[in-house]
Amino acid sequence: MIYSFIQLANFSNHLKYLDRGDYSRKGNSNQGPMSLPYWRMSAADLEAELKCPVCLGIYREPMQLPCGHNLCRCCLNRLCESQDHCSCPECRATFARSPALKKNLKLEISSMVASCPEHKMPWEYFCRQHKACLCRLCLESHQSHNWQQLEKAAVSGRAVLADEVARLEQSQNMLDDAESWLQDAQDQLRADRARLKKQVSELFASIQEAIITEERDILDFITAEEDLHIPDWEFIRTYQITLEKLLKADVHIQSFSVQKRELDRALVSQVAKESQVLVKKLSKVIRDSISQSRELLLNRHSQGRAQTQKSKTQTARAPSSLQRSRLTLDPNTAHCNLSLSSDLLSAEWVQQRVPCPSHPERFRLHPQVLCSQGFVSGCHFWDVALTGTRRWEVGVTCKGPGLSWVDSCIAWALRWDSRKLQAFEGHRRHNNPQLSSIQQAPGRIRVCLDREEGTLSFFAVDSESAPSMEAGKLLHAFHIKAKCALFPGFYLEESKLSILQYSTKSELA
Repeated sequence: MIYSFIQLANFSNHLKYLDRGDYSRKGNSNQGPMSLPYWRMSAADLEAELKCPVCLGIYREPMQLPCGHNLCRCCLNRLCESQDHCSCPECRATFARSPALKKNLKLEISSMVASCPEHKMPWEYFCRQHKACLCRLCLESHQSHNWQQLEKAAVSGRAVLADEVARLEQSQNMLDDAESWLQDAQDQLRADRARLKKQVSELFASIQEAIITEERDILDFITAEEDLHIPDWEFIRTYQITLEKLLKADVHIQSFSVQKRELDRALVSQVAKESQVLVKKLSKVIRDSISQSRELLLNRHSQGRAQTQKSKTQTARAPSSLQRSRLTLDPNTAHCNLSLSSDLLSAEWVQQRVPCPSHPERFRLHPQVLCSQGFVSGCHFWDVALTGTRRWEVGVTCKGPGLSWVDSCIAWALRWDSRKLQAFEGHRRHNNPQLSSIQQAPGRIRVCLDREEGTLSFFAVDSESAPSMEAGKLLHAFHIKAKCALFPGFYLEESKLSILQYSTKSELA
């Protein structure tokens, strides 16, 4: 205990005298090496260790007997003089009258450490103000200070050290957990980066292949059109040559005893003129047809993109043709900063983390939550009410293979970031001027998912028309090609979400 107390009081000048090795003990326990170090002993046990079993005082020139017990030199001399043979007062072991004794330097040093160097008295008190050990005489000059008994001070100091060790161990465990999590996040980031590079390479390869295929198809179509009109050109050319020969020829018909008739050259000339006009018209029609075909082929991609964009924003299926879905939030995916209601129909962001059991599908980086229901086919829609001025997102996402989606954002989402509405497909923002012009977040949103058409549409509805099946104002529409199951998902930061449920009577209105 004195060792612990001296360590707490930072007595470096006494530490050099303390040895953590074997010490002789007194009484029934003073047999051989000491079983406990000084910092694990009480003050009474420590005091007993430093007293001679004969004179019951602090050791003066301690000597170690062959049996391992210790006596003062003067006590040992008196003991040997008063008896015919020498015996240990502790264990009654006998030995020669003049045994080979050796001085117990460890015990002598311990005696020096355990007593006041000024008054030669054992330490019994501790001054908290001066951080010093005191004997009875030293206590008189420290009466006005904050002092207490040495044993109590050692107990409190040991408790402080134990609390500090526990706190450091807890901090070490937290650091180990953080290091493990960072290592996992780093490995996941490397895997995601490699997967992204592979996807980009495959995407550009498919784009190049599509461009080459489209170019080949266009050239083949132009060649086919030219081959299709070549016979017409040949026919016109042959007809023109024949006509010119007829105009130059001087035909005389005399046969079969028929009256000779003079060829009406004026009629032939008129036919030739009309034929030339016909040839010019046919040539113009053919040239216009080829030119229009080329322009049509060259503009096919731009018209296709415009038609696709138009279908995204204007051909979203009306909610009246969809089926209302009853959703519930999945507590196994909820982030620890999201508090779910007991009926799993609402969620709210909270600053204090909610105790959550460990689950592999729980979001760790983003305050998000998914619904338990996923859709692979069919036409569905649901209404949600969102409040909050910071940020919220509503949309759908794929769980996908593995657990990489746990640290990802919602795949197709409509986001409010306290200033404006935006549409995101992963991390790519869609350019929609209509959303940018909205300065106030809609209170209620209807989400329509048509897996047959591959569309995801968002409508703004008011509180009066929300229970009905009427479509509200179209905010944005996505074209989704994914074939996996799509789960409704939400992102909440200082916001609140409620999944609206209506009675059967309201739904039929």
